[in-house]
Amino acid sequence: MMLYFSQLNINDNTRTHHMAADPLQTEALQLTLALDNIRDSIEEDDDPQRMFDDIVRLLQTQFDADGCAVVLLQETSDDIEAIATSGLAQGEAIDLCRAAMRRSEPAAIDNPYWEYALGNGIILKGLPLGGLILTRRSHPFTGHERALLAIAEKQIDSAIIQARMNWKLIQRNRELNAIYQIDHLRDHITDEDELVSAFADVLIQQFSAQFTIIVRFQDDVSTVRQVEDRLRLPADVVQAIRASAADLSIPQTIPTPAGFPGLILLAAPFIVGGRRFGAAVIGRKAVFTIADHRLLFAITSQVDSALAQSARLAEQTPPTGASLPSATPSSAAADSVLNDSIRYQDRQLYCDSVAVSDIIAQVGTPVYIYSLRRALHNLSEIQAAFPEAHVHFSAKSNANLAVLNALIKHGAGIDTVSGGEIHRALLAGADPQSIVFAGVGKTSNELFFALDQNVGWVNIENVEEANLLNAIASTAGKTIRTALRFNPDVTANTHPHIATGHGGAKFGLSADAIRWLLDRRNETPNLRYEGIHIHIGSQLHDTTATVEALRVTRELIAPYPFITTIDIGGGLPSRYQSGEALPTPADFATALKPLLDGYDVILEPGRSIIADAGLLVARVLYVKEQGDQTFLITDTGMTELIRPALYNAHHEIVPLTIPDTTAGTMTAAVVGPVCETTDVLGRNVTLPAVQPGDLLAILNAGAYGMVMASNYNSRPRPPEIVLDEDGVRWHVSRRRETWQDLDQYEAKPPKSTHK
Repeated sequence: MMLYFSQLNINDNTRTHHMAADPLQTEALQLTLALDNIRDSIEEDDDPQRMFDDIVRLLQTQFDADGCAVVLLQETSDDIEAIATSGLAQGEAIDLCRAAMRRSEPAAIDNPYWEYALGNGIILKGLPLGGLILTRRSHPFTGHERALLAIAEKQIDSAIIQARMNWKLIQRNRELNAIYQIDHLRDHITDEDELVSAFADVLIQQFSAQFTIIVRFQDDVSTVRQVEDRLRLPADVVQAIRASAADLSIPQTIPTPAGFPGLILLAAPFIVGGRRFGAAVIGRKAVFTIADHRLLFAITSQVDSALAQSARLAEQTPPTGASLPSATPSSAAADSVLNDSIRYQDRQLYCDSVAVSDIIAQVGTPVYIYSLRRALHNLSEIQAAFPEAHVHFSAKSNANLAVLNALIKHGAGIDTVSGGEIHRALLAGADPQSIVFAGVGKTSNELFFALDQNVGWVNIENVEEANLLNAIASTAGKTIRTALRFNPDVTANTHPHIATGHGGAKFGLSADAIRWLLDRRNETPNLRYEGIHIHIGSQLHDTTATVEALRVTRELIAPYPFITTIDIGGGLPSRYQSGEALPTPADFATALKPLLDGYDVILEPGRSIIADAGLLVARVLYVKEQGDQTFLITDTGMTELIRPALYNAHHEIVPLTIPDTTAGTMTAAVVGPVCETTDVLGRNVTLPAVQPGDLLAILNAGAYGMVMASNYNSRPRPPEIVLDEDGVRWHVSRRRETWQDLDQYEAKPPKSTHK
C-alpha cells in the first residue's frame, strides 16, 4: 500500500477522496489489494509456484487477457529461474517475456504469436530480473489498461520478487529432500542394477519426466544401464542421446533428436574421484529451469558415490563357494574406522601404545582421549597433497590447547570463528599472522580484538560488516587484509545441517554483493581486499560441488587482479562407517589444482585432521529390556557428544575389551542418562554381550565433540586426555569439571532458615 500511495504522491485527505472517485485509481487500488492478499496467503513452506500462478491468473482476469506469463531469470545470468503461464505455450511465453524485459514501462510487444501483446520488465535493484506479458487476439490494450499496469507495476514486481525468494528456499529444500531420498536407497540397496533402476524412478518422480536414461562409462566405453521411456523413442534415438551425454562436465541441456519437437533433454555426469563414472539424461516437454539444473546436479553428486560404493562392495564379494573369514566380536563396520593409532591389540583397545582401559582406571568416565600422532599424520597427508597451500586448522572442530599447539608446531595456522577462538589460538602459540578470523556474526568487540592482535586475515560475510570493520580500522589507524566470503549457491553432497554454500544458507555474500564491494573499494580504504573465501560445507562426499563452486568463484574474481588468494575452506571428510565412498586429500588436490593455478591458496580442514584421532569412552550403567528392545544406559550422552542427537550422526561404538568369541553378541540402543528422548548415541549397535560396568568407546569423536559439550541437566563436562607424539606418554589436558565449577560464576542466594 505504501508503494501505491507514494507513487501517486497522495498527501492529504482531499486528494485521497478524489482518488477514490477516479476509476483508474480505484482499479489500481483493488489490484494492489488483491496482490497483497496473494502474498499474505502464502506461508513460508508453501509452494511458491502457486504464488506465481495466482499472480498470473489475477492479471489475466484483471486485464481480460487471453494469455499471461511471468518469466524470471537468475541474477547476472540468462538462465531461467522460474516460469508461470496461463493461456500461453512455454516457448512463446519465454520469447515474449524476454522481449518485455527490455521495457522499463508497459509497452506493446511485436511478436509472431499474438495479435496484441503488452509487456513490462520486472526490476530488482535497478537490474532487469524478468518479464511480464499480457496477450490478446481480438482487440488491442487501451491506454487505460497501460496506465493501470504502470501504476501497479511496483506492487506487481514486489509480489513476484517475494514469490521468487520463497521459490529459492523451496528449491533448496527440494534438493536436500532428494539427497535424503538417494541416501535412503544407498543404505537399503546394495545391488548396482537395483540401485540404477531406483535412481531412474527418482529422476522420473522429481522432474515429472517422460524419459530418463542412465549411462555407465567403463574403459572408455559407454553402455546404457537403464531406460525409462514413456515416449517410446526408437533405439537409434536413445543411442544418440547416450552419445550426447558422453563428454559432460556439468549439468546442461543437450540437443533434442530430430523428429521430436517440444522434447527437452537435460543431462548431468556422475564423477567419482575426478573420473567420469556415468551420466543421467532426463527429458520432458517442459522447460528446465536453473533450479532443475541444480537439482539434477545435487542428485547426481549423491548417486555417483552410491554407484561407486556398490561397485566396490561387488568387487569385495567373494566368489560362490569361497570361504568367508571367521567372524570376530568387533564388527566389520567398526574395524573399517579403526586406524594405526586407535586399534585392537591382544583383545584390548589401544590408543597408540597405551591400553585405553589403563587410562580409564586413573581418570574414570566419561572421558575424551586424543592421539597427537594420528592428528599429525592426517595433517601431513593434507600438506603433502597441497604442498603450496597454507593449511589452517579449524579450531571450531577441536579447540584443545595441546592439540592446537602440536598442529601449530608442525606448520598449521589456525582458522577461527570467534574472539574466544582467537584467544585460544594465541594461547596455544599461534603467530597472529597465521590466524584467519571468519564467522557470520562477528561483534564489534571481536573485530576490535582481532585488529588489536594483528590477525592475518578477516573474512567478511556481509556488506555491513565490511563498513563496520573499515570504521574500526580507521579509528585504530590500521589497514587490515580481508577476504570476502562468497556464497556460490552450490548444494554440497553432505548432511543439510552442515551444508553452507547453498543460496538458502546464512553464510557468505552473493556475487552481486561482492562486485558491489570490490567496485566501491575506495569507500572502505582501510580494508585490503586480497582474497576470496568459499566453504560450501563439511564432510563432503565428493569433489564435484567444490569444483563447481571454485569454477564460479574464478569467474567472479577474474576482473579483479588484486584478489590473489583463494581460501577454499574445509570440507575434507573423515570416515565414520564402512562403505563410505570418500575422496582423499589427494583426490581433492587432483580435482582442484587446475582451478587454483596462479593463486595463493588457504585450506581450513578440521574434521579430517582430528576426528579419527579421538574417542569418547563411556561406562554401561544398566542393561534394560523394554518394548522388544535392549537399551544400554551409559554415563555418557548428548551433553558429552551431541552430534547423534543434532544431526543423527553415526559413530561406531566398540567394547574396550573383546571377550571370548563364545560369549555371543547382542543388538542394542546405546543411550545416555540425559532427560531427552533424542539422547541416543547409537541405534541397533551390535556388541558382545554387555554387562553393567563394561566400557564402550565411541569412535571418531575427536571433531565436534568436546567443543559442543554442555552442562545440560547440570552435568559436569568430561576431561580431555592427550597422548603425546611419541605415543607413550599421556597427560590430562583438561580436568573433569566439578559441581562447584557449575555455579562458580553465580551469585549465591541467601540461605533459608528452616524451622
